[in-house]
Order: sequence, then structure tokens, then C-alpha cells
Amino acid sequence: MHEPRKLHLDATMRVLRYPKSTPGQGLFFPTGNEMKLTAYCDSDWAGCPTTRRSTSGYCVQWRSLVKA
Repeated sequence: MHEPRKLHLDATMRVLRYPKSTPGQGLFFPTGNEMKLTAYCDSDWAGCPTTRRSTSGYCVQWRSLVKA
């Protein structure tokens, strides 16, 4: 996140191009299902013993909970 490169932009563009190039496939979200967004993050303030820089990370998950 702090030093994005062209490689990262290329990967992002590839992911975004997929739905555009396959209009018949698309993304389907049934109305009867419940959607759940969960996000986790963690940080370590001044955690690097050499540089005293902080480190952090995150994970975001979007799930469809199928009702039986």
C-alpha cells in the first residue's frame, strides 16, 4: 500500500477487466441470501527493532450466507 508498483496496477487491472470481458458470466447475488462483510486488522506500533517503523495488515472478507 505504501509503495505500489506497476506490477500491482497491472494485477488490479487484470482483475477488473474480467467482469467487463465476460458480460454473460457476471456476478450473481441472490436476493434470498444474507451478505456479510467482515474486516480484520492488526498493527504493531514501532514493531521493527531496526527502523522502529510500525507494521500493519488487514483482511476483508465478503460472504454470502445461504439460507436453507
